Amino acid sequence: MVENLAELAKNADVDFIVGDWQSEYNMAARGMIKAQRYESPNIDAAPAFEQQFVDSFQSALPDLAARKIKMAVNAGACDTELLYQSIQKIVEDSGTDLRVAWIEGDEVLDAVQQFVSEGTKLRNITTGQSFQEWGHSPVYAQCYLGSRGISQAFTNGADIVLYGRVADAAPTMGAAAYWHGWSSTQYQELAHALIAVHLIECSYYVTGGNYIGFKTIPQGKSPLLNLPIARIQSDGTFFIECHHSKDRGGQVSVNTCRSQLLYELQGKRYYNSDVVAIVDQVKVEQAGPDSVFVHNIGFEKPPPTTKVGLTVPGGYQA
Repeated sequence: MVENLAELAKNADVDFIVGDWQSEYNMAARGMIKAQRYESPNIDAAPAFEQQFVDSFQSALPDLAARKIKMAVNAGACDTELLYQSIQKIVEDSGTDLRVAWIEGDEVLDAVQQFVSEGTKLRNITTGQSFQEWGHSPVYAQCYLGSRGISQAFTNGADIVLYGRVADAAPTMGAAAYWHGWSSTQYQELAHALIAVHLIECSYYVTGGNYIGFKTIPQGKSPLLNLPIARIQSDGTFFIECHHSKDRGGQVSVNTCRSQLLYELQGKRYYNSDVVAIVDQVKVEQAGPDSVFVHNIGFEKPPPTTKVGLTVPGGYQA
């Protein structure tokens, strides 16, 4: 939402703003646009990035520049280079000196097609069905990149980092690794950062939007809730807090954090491209009003694989 980014840029006590614009629906919709352009290069199609981010960025740019807040967002979707060109022009026209970077490497249709042609066995981990039995031919594919490219972009001087498909946690993990100077093998720190992002990645969820006790959450005049903030320490341990906006309600408590912690978990291991977090011994403690301290997260080395999203023309969505 345009007003959220503008509000954070103007008033929030933060060093970085991150945003996740890619749901599975967005991936498929933008992937089809990109695939159609591959098939018909002369087609007059809209860019396959998230235009709403451009609108949000324009309203927030003056405060981002004045307050020196860095940003990392995956609004590039399937056209990150085109988004980069658009944002770069906006920055230049504004007269600010922000440096914009973009990351590639997530488009992997050629690799998927090669695996299939070579007879590599790919199976659905839920049903056991093989790729060949699936009966669909992908027209676009994206893998979920990790945080290293984002961290490196910040290290190289970028203020705004744009990319397409990365793991949901990658933007904040990359920002934290850059800020604290972590290496890619500081798994204890990265595992904590991963869970910090897991708590804030769905925005209002951790401030009451995903809490069964929502009737006990302080209400404001606005139906919107306060936006969450993760304050990640040099050892990876972190505080979850929130930015208090005028007329908004919401709360950060042990219970709102526990509720969001369980979101999408499939056991004690939470997998990511950079690390595996072990959460069966995690400690969640109230540290003050709207402030929760989280620590005691274990880790394992990252898996040798990553997730890939395939786009196929398979039907309709209502």
